[in-house]
Amino acid sequence: MKISVRIDSALAQAQLRRWGGEYRDKVKKAVARAMRSEATEIKEAVRAQVASQMSVVKKSFLKGFNAKVLDQDPNRLPALYVGSRIPWSGMHERGGSISAKMLIPLHGRVGRKKFRAQIAELMRGGNAYFIKNAKGNIVLMAENIKEHDRPLAGFKRRYRKADGVKRLKRGADIPIAGLVPRVVLKKRLDIERLVARRIPRLAAQIGKQIQTMD
Repeated sequence: MKISVRIDSALAQAQLRRWGGEYRDKVKKAVARAMRSEATEIKEAVRAQVASQMSVVKKSFLKGFNAKVLDQDPNRLPALYVGSRIPWSGMHERGGSISAKMLIPLHGRVGRKKFRAQIAELMRGGNAYFIKNAKGNIVLMAENIKEHDRPLAGFKRRYRKADGVKRLKRGADIPIAGLVPRVVLKKRLDIERLVARRIPRLAAQIGKQIQTMD
């Protein structure tokens, strides 16, 4: 989401052009100051909403949500950008589905990079195979062998906890992940409404900064 300031009044636009560069620069700086003063609070409010609505494992995910002032173009008034650098985060704002074959870790969450590295290690060792279970679901399995204690450690711990098993025998089959053709994501966030509610306050702050210009 990008919040821009636009002067709709033809009279105000003509006046701004007539007053020239110095006044225009002051207006740009005043708008930027107002936006920066609100950006920190908006950023914290957005991150608080994400933390309350989603099971956040890593703080880096929260830090991906940001609010910052875009003020690089000398010929345009600043804009306030509110969003996330994480490409798929928008799906949680709208809800929807991802149609693609995906491996989803079973019995708990795993970081994406770590999960990929663990699966790759099991694949290289020839210790990863798919089965179709009684419900018709495709499940990636691995054998509990000593050579793969390290990549299997987290999967075994979560599997034992989920099934109430105290100890897994050597050679036992361990379910690692489910292969799904489609993932449906529910709408969890409403950042657009959160930001929209703060626009009147931002507008008032911009007006205040402009009024205090020399």
